[in-house]
Formats: sequence, structure tokens, C-alpha cells
Amino acid sequence: MKFKFLFLPLCLFSQFCNDPDPAQANQTAPDTVAAAKNYFPVIDFIRSEIKYVDSLPVGIMKYVSLNGKKDSGYIKLDEFHQLAEEFLPRELNDSSFINNYEESSFYDRSTKTSTFLYTAKDKSMPVQRVDVLSKPDQVYDKVTSIYIQKNISSDDSSVIKKLYWKPGRHFQISSEKRLEGNAPLVTQIKVLWENR
Repeated sequence: MKFKFLFLPLCLFSQFCNDPDPAQANQTAPDTVAAAKNYFPVIDFIRSEIKYVDSLPVGIMKYVSLNGKKDSGYIKLDEFHQLAEEFLPRELNDSSFINNYEESSFYDRSTKTSTFLYTAKDKSMPVQRVDVLSKPDQVYDKVTSIYIQKNISSDDSSVIKKLYWKPGRHFQISSEKRLEGNAPLVTQIKVLWENR
């Protein structure tokens, strides 16, 4: 009988000690997943690609199409760097990229590719969209392409630039310039260093 009377107070004491403090119960733990954003380092990746091209003992070809007229020829590293600079906009530097762009992603089972989409929060920013595609490769996923879209507007003109980088192979810059009262001027530049 004494055991029953001792058991009840011990159970209540144990329950009281294990109950969380009501003030702490309403507080939520910091969301570490939301706090730590890890966007794909587009700028670093492109810079590593540029260094790779710098190390190659091959000719670099440039193909130009201007409103249907085509031309081609070899270019020097200086011109390659000048053209590749389009893929290194300041908007994609770490802090600016994380603060000003939203990330979404999806996996395509049919092509076995993962796509990471980055869209600008502010529609007036020059870089409006970045797409990074990757595919499983032995140990790590391998980046298969990077696409960047820029929209540049002034008082009397607008330019849409579509930039495409195929790692280890080539890049392409397509631009459409519209001037008030004129037909659009369409230019396409392809720079190729690996012709497989």
C-alpha cells in the first residue's frame, strides 16, 4: 500500500521534470537549411573553364552569323577572353547571386539530368535567368551546360542576350538588338576549342 502512495508522487515529479518550459516550447530551432544557401558557383566554374582553354595547345575558332551572313576564322586568346567575359557578370558573384536570385530545381528521369534554375527577384536586373544542367558521371555529377539570359534596355533600344556554355567544348552568344522603328539585328557568335 505504501508503494502505491510513493509511486504516484514519483510519477508526477518525473513528468514535471521532463515537461519542456512553456516559454521554450514556443520557440523554434533556427532553420539551418534555410540559412545556408549553396548556389552553384557559376563564376568559379566559368573561370576554371577559361583556364582550361588557356592551357590547350590548339587553335580557337570563331563562327559569326550576322543577320544570316556567316564568317569564321581563328582567334587569339585575347579575343577569346574578351568574348568569354560575357559569362562573368558581377550579378553572379557569391553574395549578389544568393541575395538577388531564387533557386529551383528538378530532375528529369528520361534524360537523367538535374536542372538548377536561378531567376532574378528584380526584373530590372541585367541577368534575368541562369540554368545549370548536370548529369551523373562516375563519382560526381558533371555539368553538361550553363545558360544565361541577359536583358539590357535603354531609352531607345533593347538587347536580349542568350549565352550558352558547353563545358570542354564551346560557347555561344546570341543577341537580338531592337532599335525603335528598325528591324531587329540578330548576331550569333560561336567560339569552339574542341571539335569532337
